[in-house]
Amino acid sequence: MITLQRPTLRLRLLTMLCLVLACALAGCSIGGNTMPEANETLDGRVLDAATKGAELRLADATDFDWDQAGFVTEGTPASDIEAAFGDPVSREKRYTASPALFIFLKDGKVTKAVRITPDAFFGTQSLKKYGRDVVLAPAAGSKGFLNWRE
Repeated sequence: MITLQRPTLRLRLLTMLCLVLACALAGCSIGGNTMPEANETLDGRVLDAATKGAELRLADATDFDWDQAGFVTEGTPASDIEAAFGDPVSREKRYTASPALFIFLKDGKVTKAVRITPDAFFGTQSLKKYGRDVVLAPAAGSKGFLNWRE
């Protein structure tokens, strides 16, 4: 005959810990299906272009499929990001994880959001969608800042 024993204190604590961890992980995710992520290759190529004052065709610096891209700068309200790109990318009130966030779309849906560390972009060009031919070009031939140009 099999008898069921009451759960031990250790089992109860382990179960509670698992529930707390699951809730914490769920809280770290963003509103949509796309989480901001790091992409060392893209970030490095952007930093290199800004440092050298060189042009960078964004499609040449990515290895994933997209048909539109744009960016936001640090401090941009989450509601403005969702209004511009159609999907939420943060549960926070403002984006603050890096100086810039590149947002990539395919067929009108956000597919990737990549944190970019160089602070090399003009806020007036943010919250806009650019096509696949967009080039990040130095401002007036200088180093340090890049314009989004189609």
